[in-house]
Amino acid sequence: MRTWRSWFPILSLAGGLSAASCADHGSYSVTWTFVGGEGAPSGCGLHGVDTIHVTGANTAGDGEDLIALCAPGGLTHEVPVGDWTFTFHQLDVRGRPIMPVDAQGQPVPDPTATATVVKDTTLDPPLAVELTPRPECSDGIDNDGDGRVDLDDLDCGGDPNTATELPPPAPAAKL
Repeated sequence: MRTWRSWFPILSLAGGLSAASCADHGSYSVTWTFVGGEGAPSGCGLHGVDTIHVTGANTAGDGEDLIALCAPGGLTHEVPVGDWTFTFHQLDVRGRPIMPVDAQGQPVPDPTATATVVKDTTLDPPLAVELTPRPECSDGIDNDGDGRVDLDDLDCGGDPNTATELPPPAPAAKL
């Protein structure tokens, strides 16, 4: 015969799990484009971006850690209600972080966004995030179609921060 003392740990665990599932939730939505307005349908593959890693925290201490395909339309995900700050990281096909740089070769921080998630609703309008693509000479793509990728392409000149794999324009003819 079991006494209340032997059932207490089981009932406590069941009560805790039940209470955890009763938290108020809402959803955030996010869409992404690339610098210059290039949308996800072409931009993800063109820039060697396979997935987007979303991390975040709200003021109550809840966390978010989600990996989603870099696909058209973005994503929607449910989280506990509250004031959230999200960071969006680009990942390549191997799941490695992509560290984009600007035209001067300086690192560009991952974009962040803040939102208040309300119970039983989806954030509208969605968060709009602009991703900085890697330079063509470090994106893992044969951008100019010559069969050479990144630093194997002579047009990159050995510099991974070169913005394009296209050969330089021919000098203008002198008259």
